Amino acid sequence: MVLCAIIPMMGCEQESSNGGNAPTIKLTAGKATSTTISFTITAEGASECAYLIYSDGELSAERILRDGVKVAGDGSTTTIQGLSPETTYLVVAAARNNSGTAMTTLTSMATTKANNDENTPVRPPQDPDARNLEIEKTMNGRWYSEDNYYVTLVATTGEYIILDFYTIPETMSSYLPYGNYTLNNTTNAYTVSTDSSLIDLNPENGYDDGYLFTEGTVSIDVQGGYYALYFHLTYTADGTPNIVEGFYNGLLSGATVPEGDNEGAKKLIEVHKVGATSFKFTIHAEAGQYWRCSVVDKRIYDQTASNPGAYVILHGFMLDGTRTFNWEDGKMCEDVPGLKMSVTSSTDYLILAALMDYSEGQENNLLGGVEVVQIRTEAQEAGTGTVDINIKEINANDIVFDCTFGDDVWCCYVAMMETVNLDEIKAGKYALVGYDSFEECMLSLIPGLSHDYMRQFIGPQVDYRWEYLKYGTSYTMCVKVEDMDKRVSYIELEPFTTK
Repeated sequence: MVLCAIIPMMGCEQESSNGGNAPTIKLTAGKATSTTISFTITAEGASECAYLIYSDGELSAERILRDGVKVAGDGSTTTIQGLSPETTYLVVAAARNNSGTAMTTLTSMATTKANNDENTPVRPPQDPDARNLEIEKTMNGRWYSEDNYYVTLVATTGEYIILDFYTIPETMSSYLPYGNYTLNNTTNAYTVSTDSSLIDLNPENGYDDGYLFTEGTVSIDVQGGYYALYFHLTYTADGTPNIVEGFYNGLLSGATVPEGDNEGAKKLIEVHKVGATSFKFTIHAEAGQYWRCSVVDKRIYDQTASNPGAYVILHGFMLDGTRTFNWEDGKMCEDVPGLKMSVTSSTDYLILAALMDYSEGQENNLLGGVEVVQIRTEAQEAGTGTVDINIKEINANDIVFDCTFGDDVWCCYVAMMETVNLDEIKAGKYALVGYDSFEECMLSLIPGLSHDYMRQFIGPQVDYRWEYLKYGTSYTMCVKVEDMDKRVSYIELEPFTTK
């Protein structure tokens, strides 16, 4: 059985020593530069909190608290300086109180490429031999991978300048790194591909009037809170070299100006409240602007996309003006007809929003950057419902059992797990796929299993026969119980082997 692709996620492992409530702790990665990494640590119910840059050896809460750097655990930003460029670091944190300890899983953070004077963005003087193009907007900006960005500049003459950038890998691939880019047929950082960058003199004719650029430079900077882009490029038409240049200062399709570069800018996505199975947020869009918004489980996003612009276009919904959403599990979204919301506890979600060009024929083109906000839902309160399962027969390919409900049970889900697969999850795979505990993983996993391996019982069952089991195979029956208040709990029976 495959849970999902293994990816590094943030989590928390708790250990109680006296039956009380151990603390909880979360480590969230932040920005990185060529010599620094930043992160926040938030601990609840902790009397002591610390982090450690991990390299090797024992990994335990006691070691982190003993050898690590003490922090407040109040969610403030911690920045580690003096690091090596283009290097990956593993950070882990732990907390303690009188009842026990808790620690996060390892979080990977990488420093960026070293800055140098040669890559400081500049705007060269105007070239008297060049034809100057005034750029009115950009469109079709896409990230095709972590380091490949493709954008179209639209000139007031109607011509298109199509640029295929190769950059340094960045978290979420949501902004275009600043600096000077040179034309080249390689995929090295800070290059614009000569194989796919061109000028299209008459876009209505497709690419029949398009010419690839052969040389030149493009500079990316920020001015007034928006991207500043200068290009000086050469193409050959009918054997004659032609030079075009231009300057654009504004929104760049699919690329967000990094936080802190746009001083005084209003926060587009504002998160108000986060619970276990719901969260509330506002998209502060101006009236008359068309935005496309999407909410996605980060594990799904990481497996299916590295391009926030494309994800918003494919899966987002439109909104005109400011909207506040109460995103609640199992409810229909009032603002988006036909959309049923889904939220699970202790899960990372991404909220994405992008400004769209809503002129005729351009509805799927981005005008500006994709804003991305990550949140994590809270752990769900344990339910009080109980069920009793009594196995009566174990046969070659089936078993027979009774299922008796307690007083506070609404329903239960029963999964027949091969014990070997369950042991893999217990051994730590639950943390690798983004869960804080084995039990939390199982509560999420059981209802998602295929019909052949899961049953939902709305009432008690007598002499229930579970068929189509493998002969000579060890199984463990796992049960998710939902009480009358929709809270859930997990029950695991002793393994049995078909015979």
